[in-house]
Amino acid sequence: MKKIVWCLFLFLSFMMASATEYKILLSWDEFEGECNGFLSASFGNEHYFLDGANSKEILDGKIRSIGEGKSKEAKQSFIINSENGYFTFWIKDKFADDDLNADPTLIARSKPMISIYHNDNLIELIKIPDGEGLTCKVFTLDIGSASIDREIRYFPKSRIILGQVLNAVDGEPLSQAKISLTDYMGISKHFQTDSSGFFIFEAEIGEYKLSVAKEKFISSNFTVRMGADEMPRELICALSPEIEEFRIVLTWGSRPRDLDAHLSGPKPEGGNFHIWYRNRYPIGGKDFLDRDDMDKYGPETITIYKPAIGDYYYSVHDYSNRKQKRSKKLSFSGAIVQIYGENRLMKTYQIPLDQKGNCWHVFRINERQEIISVNEIEFVKNEKNIQ
Repeated sequence: MKKIVWCLFLFLSFMMASATEYKILLSWDEFEGECNGFLSASFGNEHYFLDGANSKEILDGKIRSIGEGKSKEAKQSFIINSENGYFTFWIKDKFADDDLNADPTLIARSKPMISIYHNDNLIELIKIPDGEGLTCKVFTLDIGSASIDREIRYFPKSRIILGQVLNAVDGEPLSQAKISLTDYMGISKHFQTDSSGFFIFEAEIGEYKLSVAKEKFISSNFTVRMGADEMPRELICALSPEIEEFRIVLTWGSRPRDLDAHLSGPKPEGGNFHIWYRNRYPIGGKDFLDRDDMDKYGPETITIYKPAIGDYYYSVHDYSNRKQKRSKKLSFSGAIVQIYGENRLMKTYQIPLDQKGNCWHVFRINERQEIISVNEIEFVKNEKNIQ
């Protein structure tokens, strides 16, 4: 009997220790403004969202919104009881979508405060600072690695796609680039980037085809989706100047801050090389790493200026989360790799979603200069061993 009781005690202790309940509480000064919290959830290619004003649950109750005014702890409350998932928390001006009040200072004036609990322990307290915008991104939560990334950013509206066009080689903005946006009905809109390379457009839920062109640059194409959560989407479009050789361009979102491109392959004079930001040296008299970016978005660009016979291997390393085996932040970075050559866009890769690891092995180029897909994510302990 004692043995049974002891086993039951161990089982209950294990269940309590492995509990994964998170609670998100949102409060604000209702005399200054009206806020609404939104929780976006991603499980692989499946995406969900809840707003705090309504009482609702999804995934058999694993994710719940208590409903505004129904919790004694805060004006709005969310509960997550799941062993996995990637979540983003937003705040919107409650009247932003109805255009009843377009004052971009109301969120900041209402002084929102977010409390995050894990198994009833307060782990994060976030006070929203001054700023202007009708939508505010607050944080992301990766349950697999139990990490919260605070990222407070204001956006002018919610249902927008915000992009910037840059030179892939030097990272400089490209003004007057031509943007063509086509929806699922085949209806197109046309824009031009401003002096800082930016473009912005309002979008309904759905998928859009985006084409970007500028004289003396290779035209590029992207796919962008406005999700059911109707939150802002960002996109960096890095165009390559016309070139015959292989040029590989990496872009990503605002997180992680530092992704590194790695290329290994044969030297023209014999032997092999492995270049990345810590290991830059000329190959055949040229530095293949045109641009290293350490502060989000990219572009990070590698050009094979002096091709040699042999296989080339290209990978992307999440330097920001290099020690986290269970992190999915690389997988949810929005990373895109585009390969240019022969004065055209040859191939585009989008990072696989909802996978753990700090290294994305993207592709290789064989001796016949064919691009062979790899497209796998794993954890690499030492970046020197990446191939």
